[in-house]
Amino acid sequence: RRRRLIPYLLVAPFVVAFVVFVVAPILLALYNSLFVDRLIGGVSFVGVDNYVKAFTDDDFWSGFGRIVLYALVFVPLLVIVPLGLALVLDAKAVKARGLYRLVFFLPYAVPGVIATLMWGFLYGPSISPLNFVAEQLGLPGPNLLSDDAVLWSIVNIGLWSWAGYNMIIFYTGLQTIGHDVVEAARLDGASTWRIALSIKVPLVAPIVTMVVIFAIVGSLQLFTEPFVLQPLAPTSIPNDFTPNLYAYTLAGAGRQLNYVATLSFVLAALVGLVALVYLRISRKANRVDS
Repeated sequence: RRRRLIPYLLVAPFVVAFVVFVVAPILLALYNSLFVDRLIGGVSFVGVDNYVKAFTDDDFWSGFGRIVLYALVFVPLLVIVPLGLALVLDAKAVKARGLYRLVFFLPYAVPGVIATLMWGFLYGPSISPLNFVAEQLGLPGPNLLSDDAVLWSIVNIGLWSWAGYNMIIFYTGLQTIGHDVVEAARLDGASTWRIALSIKVPLVAPIVTMVVIFAIVGSLQLFTEPFVLQPLAPTSIPNDFTPNLYAYTLAGAGRQLNYVATLSFVLAALVGLVALVYLRISRKANRVDS
């Protein structure tokens, strides 16, 4: 009996911490989402009224549509660019691969807030050195924080921050490919480009699926970049720019914490649904290929 209890005792600290810091807050938020706090009348039970309100909230859905557009551009780039870098580093012709891995990975070590502030300095029309160079050349300076460009400027920040991290993941996966497979293809006359597309990329397909899932979840939870850039572009980044920013604004306004809890569950459900749809599509594609 004592031996049987040992595994449970070993996992008990994690289970207790998980219940206290993860499960309990989720259940509390779910409970709070069923209530509303009014100035007159106090807290009252409303059932699913908050959820009905969320599904008809134009501000919430406009922000969600914006991050879907963001994800449609950001996620493919966050796969193609790191995978391309990893394939280049995996080639035998590349020298000092350790140095290149370090250089590409360094942006990930920069905290998100600091990275956004750095790029905000480059984006700001009145302080950007890019605009100064453009003026010296007699060219109009780009406004990278305008309504039409701010979303793509945020895409650039995310790509700069995460490309090196994903490159390390892909590069590690490429290192597990047997050299005999590559050498056999090379002896058959396959070029380096053909080996990369027909052998290496298919063999790291499970890693690509994992990276895409994480990228989708991260994209639909976008918050840090628009929050930090908002003071620089208040007209281009409204309070409903993303669902998380919208929920943060409502929470800061006060007395809407119950509705914010509702929005968090709605957003979590949407993120899970999108990730599940992609996972099923990728599984079907793998079955067809096999």
